[in-house]
Amino acid sequence: MWSGDRAFTLDQCVEGGVILDSVSTTCHVGTHLDAPRHLDETAPGVEGVEIDRCVGEAEVVRIPRSFAAATPSELPAGWEPTSPRVLLRSDSYPIGGAPERGFSGMSAELVYWLADRGVVLVGVDTPSVDVFNSEELPAHHALLERDMTWIEGLWLGDAEPGRYLLVALPILLEGAGAAPVRAVLKPLHSEF
Repeated sequence: MWSGDRAFTLDQCVEGGVILDSVSTTCHVGTHLDAPRHLDETAPGVEGVEIDRCVGEAEVVRIPRSFAAATPSELPAGWEPTSPRVLLRSDSYPIGGAPERGFSGMSAELVYWLADRGVVLVGVDTPSVDVFNSEELPAHHALLERDMTWIEGLWLGDAEPGRYLLVALPILLEGAGAAPVRAVLKPLHSEF
């Protein structure tokens, strides 16, 4: 959890033989999609995200496991995106780890490089597209500037580099700057 975020809680009660659940949490919990409103209070919330961006062919690519912002030069030699959705696997953030340990991020240069090659959605296996100690949030702002969609907190530990079918639908929270996502990757041409 980031400082100031509300931790996930699940409350349950039994009424008339039925279990009733209620949830309280930050919208940035676990795997989540950031909407433009996350950075600009006049921009659309989650309802403004093009849902087609969240479903379709995606490509998993490895970036260095470091506490730095990855640049295009750190992508595999000669690699170019073959999909409009790119998922960056750094293995730099353990599931359930604390953000203050640091993790890999994206540089604004990498965002521009991907956008110039037709990428409309980027996903990362870290809590943020920016490195932990970033105050300026250059990757966030570059993604917003290029009208890209981004998902943070993906689990890509079992996904080898290659092409997949991605289904990553955010909860429709009208007006929210982010929403939890249940993301699923399947090899292309496999049955669900």
